[in-house]
Amino acid sequence: MAQFAVSARWEALPEAVRRESVRAWLNFVACATGGASTSIMHAAIRGVLAMAPQAVVPVFGRPERVSMADAALLNSMSTSAYTFDDTHLSTITHPTGPVAAALAATAYALRAAGRPVSGPELLTALMVGMELECRVSCAIAAGKANQGWYMTGLSGGIGAAAAVGRLLHLRPEQLAHAIGLAAAQACGTRSVHGSMAITYVPGVAARDGLVAAYMAQADFTCSPGAIEGRNGLLQVLTGAHDAAPILDDLGCSFEVLNNTYKPYPCGIVIHPAIDACLALVHEDGVMCEAIERVELRVHPDALNLCWRKLPETELAAQVSLYHWVAAALVRGAAGISEGEHSCVADPAVSSLQKRSEARPDPGLRDNQAVVTLHLRDGRMVERFTENAVGSATNPMTDTQLVDKFRSLARRSLEADRVERLLELCLAMPALKDVAEIIEAGAR
Repeated sequence: MAQFAVSARWEALPEAVRRESVRAWLNFVACATGGASTSIMHAAIRGVLAMAPQAVVPVFGRPERVSMADAALLNSMSTSAYTFDDTHLSTITHPTGPVAAALAATAYALRAAGRPVSGPELLTALMVGMELECRVSCAIAAGKANQGWYMTGLSGGIGAAAAVGRLLHLRPEQLAHAIGLAAAQACGTRSVHGSMAITYVPGVAARDGLVAAYMAQADFTCSPGAIEGRNGLLQVLTGAHDAAPILDDLGCSFEVLNNTYKPYPCGIVIHPAIDACLALVHEDGVMCEAIERVELRVHPDALNLCWRKLPETELAAQVSLYHWVAAALVRGAAGISEGEHSCVADPAVSSLQKRSEARPDPGLRDNQAVVTLHLRDGRMVERFTENAVGSATNPMTDTQLVDKFRSLARRSLEADRVERLLELCLAMPALKDVAEIIEAGAR
């Protein structure tokens, strides 16, 4: 793993990987900037500044300055504040946030030390870190680890450590120690879903990965079996030592190409059902007043992860299949407004949730869902989502990602500053100093 991280070169990466690196970074900056004005981030900033009020590293969408480690923590948290971050769907990992947040903090610090980080240098490190993160997630998932583990917290720090270690020009043996130190800190359970702490687990992964790399730079060591050895990460989580999903074809095939970007600010397992509901409203012309009850058939993960019915808070609604189905049918949209309290408390939305039933269908793929509406006049109308928007097989277009960037970034920055930030992000492959982006994105 360390050798792969050290030896990767921008020019040698496949064109599809280079293209995806820019898209991943663009989505990260959009989500981090947009999430900066949420109550989650207001609370997180207060907590961080109570411990260390004086520091110099900017945070996207915020006026405050914090330490390197806290910048990694906060920018990763902000990325997932709206649950709008990217997803490696087969493992339910959100890979970009921890890696990109750690890299942003490191790039700013290196510029201050007289060694600016170029766009290609950061993008290569980003792809290296995300690739290893996704592969570790694949190994954990293949070992049938309990789904209650928060996968991003388990693998995100490993990806961040590898990426930051590359920027620090660590020797392979040092980078191996950094990866091991990050693996030893892997943590997080999905019990935090529906609360502010849904952002804290990936934030901790970003911070721990950055710290692990800097500790390794100082020749702090770790045992070599932290991932696949006795009592290592894989054995503890799965009872096995199989690292094949991490190593097979490493550097030749890229798991990161299976990463996806969300068109809706909620758990990605809900998205196929949302697509079906929006089609029922806009293409079939169904009015919410005409609906007697709703039947849903979804991939089992949709109910395993987003089972909450009648959520009472915005954070609980983010991971509620029932809320987003009802909101999409009532309002004909599924944006940030549909996740806010006014929609969560809307009597029409809660009424439709009460009249909705969902059942898991193992025959459906994770990008599929069936929504059947029983109407008051006795008719039935049904929509089948075969290939959800934002899935690996039906990804968001570049234009859709740019539109998402603008709508999110404008929640924290003025329109002209959003356009400058967008321009810099799109120019990443030619940018000489990534710190320009960190400065442009801060208030």
